Amino acid sequence: MEFIGRVNSRKVFYVQVRNNPEWKPALPKRDWVAFTIANKEDEELVRSSVKVCMDKNVSYTCSTGALAGITEDYFDEEIAWRGVDYEMRTKQKYDYEKSPMTTAHKNFGEGFWFASTLANDDNFEIDKVVCLDFTKSKVKKHLIDLVEKINNGWLPSNGDSEVALYDYK
Repeated sequence: MEFIGRVNSRKVFYVQVRNNPEWKPALPKRDWVAFTIANKEDEELVRSSVKVCMDKNVSYTCSTGALAGITEDYFDEEIAWRGVDYEMRTKQKYDYEKSPMTTAHKNFGEGFWFASTLANDDNFEIDKVVCLDFTKSKVKKHLIDLVEKINNGWLPSNGDSEVALYDYK
């Protein structure tokens, strides 16, 4: 996990998942935002990574890329399964208010801005954003540029869709 900057009190980290077998133990143990970037060819990586993020007590997920909606669905499905499992084990009702919040963003810049400035959990102080890059083309440079822009007062466009700028074509 690589530190790439800070937005207000939040530290922003970058993890390239595809070719990095050591990414899982590097994740924070709790109270963090997962900003995921995934495209269609990354679906199997996303599917297997959701449980890892949940096991590491992610507080909020913000998904972008062509697979944003499906990534959010995977997180929501895992949250539901964990709720059912809890209810079956304890015979008590699961409190979904304490589950991670999930969002999906078609506008990459807006999604990152939201993850780094507004994503909040009333139960925890979120102080880390971990950018989980599942893509082959990588978006690290774009994220570093966005950190700088946000720190200089930049606000995302109101456009419906804005794709990531990839490091490699």
